[in-house]
Amino acid sequence: DAIGQWRERERVPTGKGKDPLVNASGVLPDGRPFKDANEFKQLLLNDRDVIARAFIEHLCTYALRRVLTIDDRDDVAAIVAVAKQNDYRLKDIVRAVAVSELIRRR
Repeated sequence: DAIGQWRERERVPTGKGKDPLVNASGVLPDGRPFKDANEFKQLLLNDRDVIARAFIEHLCTYALRRVLTIDDRDDVAAIVAVAKQNDYRLKDIVRAVAVSELIRRR
């Protein structure tokens, strides 16, 4: 549900019969389908590098209060390398952004 509580059925306060089963299937923007939360999780785990880079780019954009430019790509790549080395732990990503040349030159 909206706050992350696991459920097997949709809650329908009005109507007759049993509440319908939750449909957790979907399709990623690149066309890869998934049938449930476990398949979705596996697809995301397979794309860790891409997801981490996107997260780091958004974090840097927020920290710098400006959009990233082509001149920033080497700094972002260095942060991504540190993140990968540390198994993409959030605290290490935040630390790598905070102490990066990108932020120091701000």
